[in-house]
Amino acid sequence: MIGLFVSHGSPTILVEDIPWKKLMREVGEKIRSEVNPETVVVISPHFISWSGKHLVEVQEKLECIQDYYGFPDELYKFCYSADNDVELARQIVSAGKKAGLEVEEDSSWGLDHGAWIPLSYMFPGLRVVSISITDGTPQEHYKLGEVIAQASSGRRVLILGTGSPTHRLDGLYLGIKPKQSRFDQVLMGLLKEGKFDEIMELPKTKMWVEAQPEGLLNPLYTVLGFVKPRKAEILGYDVPWGGVSMLAVRFE
Repeated sequence: MIGLFVSHGSPTILVEDIPWKKLMREVGEKIRSEVNPETVVVISPHFISWSGKHLVEVQEKLECIQDYYGFPDELYKFCYSADNDVELARQIVSAGKKAGLEVEEDSSWGLDHGAWIPLSYMFPGLRVVSISITDGTPQEHYKLGEVIAQASSGRRVLILGTGSPTHRLDGLYLGIKPKQSRFDQVLMGLLKEGKFDEIMELPKTKMWVEAQPEGLLNPLYTVLGFVKPRKAEILGYDVPWGGVSMLAVRFE
């Protein structure tokens, strides 16, 4: 199985001329030519359930949500919705319950900007399944990935986790000069070395607290559980804004 973790960045990426948009398009084109996925399961750090239950959207259409506020008007001209793979969504709920995972059907969300921005550049036109994270442990989200993989057996399903490994918005607002964080250095080193078990332990470190990874990196842990990777390939890395980094990784 193949999985991707790709940072979606600030909504301003929609109008900025930055290389990350080209990278997303190129990665999407390559995956489509190699794998030809029929469905993308997306895990966004902005779809978070505080009830402790993972919510799986089961409505026919996953509508675009512009969940960002106070930005220039031009950013609200952009939106992307997608058809839901309802059959797979319900199979994931069923498999999750059998595995003892707290999971339930939902129809109150859609595609937030952490989902629809990368999807619009990488996999336009494909069906999507949208699943929430919780504030639970890396192990819980790894198990969620395993459940998604089980439910996807025999189908061409790709998983896409999004978010920024370093997400210090105070640095962004204060205009701090962009630079690579110690956390990013360590994370990428572990990825290159295939030390995925050690990545699961990063929340116990001081540098984790300093980096404030978006969504607690739970989308990444879900991708790891889905793929159970032998290797990771770093496709791109950037720090376009102070305090916020961008990372793209392919897992196999």
